[in-house]
Amino acid sequence: MPGKWDTSTKRLVGENPEHFIKWLLPDAQYTTTVISKPPNLNIREIEADILYQITLFGLLCLVHIEFQSYYDATMAKRMWEYNALATFSYNCPTYSFVIYLKKCEVTEPFFKWEFPNGKVVHDFQFTVIKLWEIPPEMLKQTGLIGIFPLMVLAQDGKRPEVVEEVITSLKAVEEGAGKELLSLTYLFASFVFEDEADRNWLKRRFGMLQDILRDTWAYKEIMQEGLEKGLQKGREEGREEERQQRLKDQRQTLITIVQAHFPNIKDFAQKQANTVKDPELLQSLILKLFAAHTEEEATQILRAVNPRQKKKKQ
Repeated sequence: MPGKWDTSTKRLVGENPEHFIKWLLPDAQYTTTVISKPPNLNIREIEADILYQITLFGLLCLVHIEFQSYYDATMAKRMWEYNALATFSYNCPTYSFVIYLKKCEVTEPFFKWEFPNGKVVHDFQFTVIKLWEIPPEMLKQTGLIGIFPLMVLAQDGKRPEVVEEVITSLKAVEEGAGKELLSLTYLFASFVFEDEADRNWLKRRFGMLQDILRDTWAYKEIMQEGLEKGLQKGREEGREEERQQRLKDQRQTLITIVQAHFPNIKDFAQKQANTVKDPELLQSLILKLFAAHTEEEATQILRAVNPRQKKKKQ
């Protein structure tokens, strides 16, 4: 979920990762952000920000958090791929969460793959959180200030009264600790406020906090691009940005796998990956390469992208 939603949610989780872990898994203890090692999911900033190491009942585990703002029919399969790659890379049990930011159709929280004879060869489950079904009061009652900005995305949360409640709560915490969270609240509210009167109120209200927020990332983001321009651009370009970023991520995942197992054909793999414009085809290539045993087998898989291409020595 790239673009403004992606960047802002990364910032939010990064401010207080331990609060998100405590919210999602009350019995768990946040340990650290996972350090990249190939092949892995840490191929861009969002992956590094939402893959965390925790301790649960005395055992080390990983938690993968994905944010989503619209319906994606391939979501369950994508989550399985992320989870499998993380588990493979770190040899550690991994659990995945999808947090939906805006009301939309949601895929079932599982992915099952069967062999032709009916035997289940993969049965993957994850947790889906629909913010629009959670009352803002429920988020506030956790006492975890790191998730308070999500209150404006919660059930009936895009109202000045809810924003005011978040402002009051965050201003009451230790000096400086809530500044970035306040500015992120402003950013999230700017994404979802639709009524012109509410948008004007939002500008005036946070204008009163300018002295507090002027050095925060989110406030600078808003001032730089303009609230109205950001809203319009997010609506018009969000889908295409998502597709392009997904292609970029998948190409990098493919190269990571080739580099780890078949380094002699890395350049060829990069060339072939760059020619693929369909995210589904890239997903298929990644899974096939993941199962390849020899360099020749991997080369044939990559060459199949362009069957007319003449065979060359690698």
